[in-house]
Amino acid sequence: MDKSLNISDPKVLIGLSAFLVLIGGMAMNPAVGFICFALSGILLLIAGLKGKRWTRYVAFFLLIISIALTVITYSKTGEHLKAYRSKTVTGGSK
Repeated sequence: MDKSLNISDPKVLIGLSAFLVLIGGMAMNPAVGFICFALSGILLLIAGLKGKRWTRYVAFFLLIISIALTVITYSKTGEHLKAYRSKTVTGGSK
């Protein structure tokens, strides 16, 4: 029996977004973490709107966590990109 993942299923979206939160938390580059947290938030919003009772609760709980992590990594991402731009313009390294 062939069981494939239905990407529009809210449970699959919650699992994928939890995976993205884990990847974003383990990423050494703050920009990668920011992107993973933002994508996770988008998937969780979709899952929260399409889900039933308990999947909706879990999706919105994880959405709050994802938004908090996105806000936290936003400033770190800005600092990282400023340092990257200064290295590429001047050619130096710190």
